[in-house]
Amino acid sequence: MSVRSVMTYVNHVIKRHPDAETTATARCVHPDCGWEAAPTSSATECADWAMEHTGRTGHGIFVRTFSEVAVVVRADAAEQEAPQ
Repeated sequence: MSVRSVMTYVNHVIKRHPDAETTATARCVHPDCGWEAAPTSSATECADWAMEHTGRTGHGIFVRTFSEVAVVVRADAAEQEAPQ
């Protein structure tokens, strides 16, 4: 008895989960500073906090991090969800 299998290749896309928000944070990289912005769903608010920190300290270099929950779906399903 031989075993056979059929393989199907399907295109997929990755996108932000519809029920999730993007989270932004920033961290000052000055060697003597431990400042870090609290995680927020507003990238603008995070940028404002970083600029305020620069105004108070003169530190102007930050690591910014943006994260979100993502979902992988079949590409044909994603096309059906797109508004017409």
